[in-house]
Amino acid sequence: MSDMSDTEDQSTTSEGKFDPKRHAREQHNALERRRRDNIKDMYTSLREVVPDTNGERVQASRAVILKKAIETIEKGHTESAALSAEINQQEAKNAKLREEVFWLKSIQLIFK
Repeated sequence: MSDMSDTEDQSTTSEGKFDPKRHAREQHNALERRRRDNIKDMYTSLREVVPDTNGERVQASRAVILKKAIETIEKGHTESAALSAEINQQEAKNAKLREEVFWLKSIQLIFK
């Protein structure tokens, strides 16, 4: 039997009458169950990708999983900012070296 027919069968009273309040409650409960299952699946997925401090996978409560996820994201932001600063320094260094090469080539042309 399909989920819909099961719900419809349960939405009837013992006298065989359809109970709209009971039907609405059952629909809401089914929706809430799917929502909780989805959240549970997302925590499981997050737990699988968030490393522990020792490089191992986290096997912990939802609060610990969220804490580790936040720490991982913050670490990524810090590393990204440091790498961006390094890129900016290297680009400035490259620009200075290009100017020096240009200057040396121009001097070489003058003395030929």
